[in-house]
Amino acid sequence: MRSNILALIALYIFIITGCNTITTEVISDDVYYSNDEIAVVGYLSNMGVVVNVQKTRSPLYSGEDSCIVANAEVELFTADNELAVILQKLDDYNFVTPKTFRAVIDKEYYIQVSAPGFSKVTSLPQKVKVLPEIDSVSLIIEEKNFWLEDPTVYQLFGQPRSIWLSYYIGNEGHEIQNSLSRLIYGYRSKKYQYESGKYKVYTQPDFFINLGSGVSQFTSVPDVINQKFYFYDQITTDSTIVHKDSIWNVIDRIEKVKIQSFSFSSDMVSFFESVNEYLENRSDPFSIMAKKIPSNMSNGIGYFGSAFIAEKELIIPEVKNGTILY
Repeated sequence: MRSNILALIALYIFIITGCNTITTEVISDDVYYSNDEIAVVGYLSNMGVVVNVQKTRSPLYSGEDSCIVANAEVELFTADNELAVILQKLDDYNFVTPKTFRAVIDKEYYIQVSAPGFSKVTSLPQKVKVLPEIDSVSLIIEEKNFWLEDPTVYQLFGQPRSIWLSYYIGNEGHEIQNSLSRLIYGYRSKKYQYESGKYKVYTQPDFFINLGSGVSQFTSVPDVINQKFYFYDQITTDSTIVHKDSIWNVIDRIEKVKIQSFSFSSDMVSFFESVNEYLENRSDPFSIMAKKIPSNMSNGIGYFGSAFIAEKELIIPEVKNGTILY
């Protein structure tokens, strides 16, 4: 009994002294976030330059104002400090080079971003890395007959065609370490994207890619880059006709398709991988940041990389069924 009482007393003393230690411990109040800065993510490609500009925000910030940097200006310079071009504003965040601009393949370029109330930031130089082009494309075309309650639409405009598009790029030298692919469709001088079975007008430059979802590197680099796409060729137009006292929107066929394969520089991929690691790491309350996110911007925030865009445009043939090789 006496030993139990002594043990309880010892435990009580331990708790009291432990609490005193905790309550008197000094917690660091170092300030890691001083003020908003310009944050930039962008790339130089063989077809144009894209730069996304936002402002940083404290992790403890709880307001609802946007990250837009008002009156920002983005300039592209050659490595010998000559102004190459001033980028045009595409939307609240993105800036792009004019359609007439093409980077000189062997020349280095850097960007400079300025805005009222912010310190000017510049990137380290980048140059376009030339990678393999698209070698071949195949189209497998098959006319489809879907059941419709009113088959008049087939009588007026014909049946839709399903199209399998495959493209191939030889990569025996493993020069391409990552790839993003997409199709841009053409109909009567307008560009379209195919989403959820419908064609939507595409108004951005052909070299524009939204980098919000990042870029992933191949886990195992293939000898041949092979991507496949599936789509239907009928597009509903704004034109109308009257048939048997009913008004019908004219259905036509997509006329051409452009295949694009984007490959980004290995340093830019490393940037995105570090961002992903940071986002995963911070979800654990017992974790610490494994490493600092790399940056080639003068303020240490963001990245300006390079990319190569391989593309090929095809006129879609009028055959109802068949396989076409390009």
